[in-house]
Amino acid sequence: MNSQLTTGDDGENKVSTEAYFDLSVGGEESRRVVIELAAAALPKTTENFRLLCQEKEGGYDSTSVYKIEKTVGLCMGDVIFDNGTSGRCHPSVGSAQTPFAFEDEGFLVSHTGPGIVSMMSPGVHRNDSRFVITTTDSPQLDGRFVAFGRVKEGMDVINDIATGVFTKRGKPTVEIKVAGCGVV
Repeated sequence: MNSQLTTGDDGENKVSTEAYFDLSVGGEESRRVVIELAAAALPKTTENFRLLCQEKEGGYDSTSVYKIEKTVGLCMGDVIFDNGTSGRCHPSVGSAQTPFAFEDEGFLVSHTGPGIVSMMSPGVHRNDSRFVITTTDSPQLDGRFVAFGRVKEGMDVINDIATGVFTKRGKPTVEIKVAGCGVV
C-alpha cells in the first residue's frame, strides 16, 4: 500500500495516523480540523482516506461540505460531483470488480458522540470517498457506516459550522470548502 510515512520518537518509520482539513466558510479564512485515524484496526479504510487527503486532483482538496444533518453531522467527500450523489475510492484501494468502492472493513468503532468520522456507504460493501463527521451521538449509524476516526483538534470548527450555517433541506446556503488537506 502507498502510505505517508512519518518518523516516530523511537526513530522507526510508521504510517501517519492523522489527517487534517482546512475548512473555509463563505470564502473566509480557513480553520483546521485534525482527525485521528484508527489505522491499526481499519487499515484499508484509513489508507483510502489518507490517500484522498493527499490527492490534489481527484481527492478531497477543494471539495465541499454538501450537507449538514442537524441530528447527525457534516457530510462531505463527494470527489466526483461535489453534491453528495457520488463518490470514488482511491484507485489503489478499489478492486477490478468494484473500482469505485471497497468493502466494509468492520464495525469496530461506535458512533458514541460528537467527532466520530465515518464512511457514508450507500450500501453494503460500497464505501467510496464520502464521509460524515458526527456532531452528536449517532448510534443509528452503527452497523451501517464504518467509523474509522475521531476529531482530535478543531471540534469547535465543526460545531460552529453545524450550528452557525443556515441550510435549506440540509444543503448549506453558503459554500463550505476544503481549502487544504493532507496528513500530519
